[in-house]
Amino acid sequence: MNTLYYFMKIARKNKIMLIAYLAILLVITSLISGSYEVKYSKATLNIGIIKNEESQFANSLIGYLDRDNNIYYYATHEAAELDLYTRFIDGIVEIPVDSEKSLLETDDPALRISTDITNSQSIFLERIVNKFALYYTAMVNAGQLDLQKLSTALDEKAEVIFSTNQNIAEKKFAGFAGVYGFVIMMILLKLLGDLSISFNMKNIQIRNRISPKSNLRIKGEISLAQIIIAVLAFLLVTGFFLFAQFPQMFKSQSLGFYLLILFVWTIVVALFSGLINQISKSRSLNDVIGNALPVLLMFLSGSVLPVEFMPEIIQKIARFSPLYYYNEGVEKIFESNFNIGSELLIIAAFGIAFYLASLYLGKERKTETI
Repeated sequence: MNTLYYFMKIARKNKIMLIAYLAILLVITSLISGSYEVKYSKATLNIGIIKNEESQFANSLIGYLDRDNNIYYYATHEAAELDLYTRFIDGIVEIPVDSEKSLLETDDPALRISTDITNSQSIFLERIVNKFALYYTAMVNAGQLDLQKLSTALDEKAEVIFSTNQNIAEKKFAGFAGVYGFVIMMILLKLLGDLSISFNMKNIQIRNRISPKSNLRIKGEISLAQIIIAVLAFLLVTGFFLFAQFPQMFKSQSLGFYLLILFVWTIVVALFSGLINQISKSRSLNDVIGNALPVLLMFLSGSVLPVEFMPEIIQKIARFSPLYYYNEGVEKIFESNFNIGSELLIIAAFGIAFYLASLYLGKERKTETI
């Protein structure tokens, strides 16, 4: 109870900061969710093609892209990249040997697509090509491949949405879930960090030493209180946005999966805060970590820009961030793919690692003090 009491004092002291973070959550959610529409640019694209295979898939893809765009053929990827960097072309589609076999028989990428993240038109190319491959595979698997019908289905005027049970509220809630990932981290790192620092104050340490409670029990109560605080933050923030912004989500079958990954993520952030608290020994250092770390993870983990559009080295680094797997899970749910067990397990594994590391550092600190 004392822990919750101190937390309430800290929360009141930082009420302006909390309101600012929630305002950020609201504004960014509105901006992001407003762009969650399955529409492609009608501007003509200049597309570089590297064709290494003669197949029905390759020819039909090029034929589809050639309808409304300008096609340029290249012998090598290096030659095409030069024109991509000078913006003569908007993107590159390389069709490797056995691309159709890879598309239909394996889970390996069938195509190599290169885009320019600074060119908004370039990003649309990857969506168009991936959508064509997705529809092509679906028709072949159904034994009903018809290239004319495929082209018609992909036409913007047909307004075909692959996941037909999505509504506008669900698309907007996906935007909220993406922003929630790093905003809740900023909130909890700040509040739980200040809470931990408050309990390390000299007068409270003296009071704990003369308390009949064991040191293990005191630490357990603090850890439990931090989890309770995280749960309360989850309930208050998600509850407010659900009732105030997205009441239509209560009719969506995806809501339960969204709430599950949001809840697991919130608990893992609380455990991560416990680890940071063992490293940070001052309020100023805690403020620096609490503000800088979420922003860094946000850019590395696909919260701002999809990871596949980043340099290869950044893509590899991103896989060491729990926020990356959170974003992957949210993206799956948005696409009505509710098989998020692997993402949840990885996120939970990060949480366990954070907790064990904080216990170890706490033990080491106690040994040094003695």
